[in-house]
Amino acid sequence: EFYHVLLGLLWAWFLRERWNEFNPRWIYLSIAASLLPDADHLLYFFTWGKRESYGYQALTYLRSRQWRNLTVLLENGHKNQTNLASHNYYFMVILLGGALLSSMVEWRVGIILFGAMVIHYIFDIADDLIILGRVNTSWRRWGRPKV
Repeated sequence: EFYHVLLGLLWAWFLRERWNEFNPRWIYLSIAASLLPDADHLLYFFTWGKRESYGYQALTYLRSRQWRNLTVLLENGHKNQTNLASHNYYFMVILLGGALLSSMVEWRVGIILFGAMVIHYIFDIADDLIILGRVNTSWRRWGRPKV
């Protein structure tokens, strides 16, 4: 998550330079938007993924407040989590379209939100290529997976 926060800060800085204007709310919005795509992981744990071993184990650690074990599980297992609903190319294209449309109508909040989320997903794809040597299969899916 630290990298995503840094990406959000970089996006806010880039926009500040581009627009020649500073607004502290843009920083907070950019950081929040850069973390928002990971909410899909929580959605997975509490809905369709809670019956899978990875989701079940994460919920068990969460409920028993075993933060260290949860952190280690998430760190080691998140790259193999392929059943995420919004981690796919289609969703990324929708966000990119939202960013472009926001740019056309000069809606700065939309540019910040959609742009930070697109950067998050681009980072995830690049990270998959570097770490796994391939793009994670969740990027090829659309919608809710069948369990």
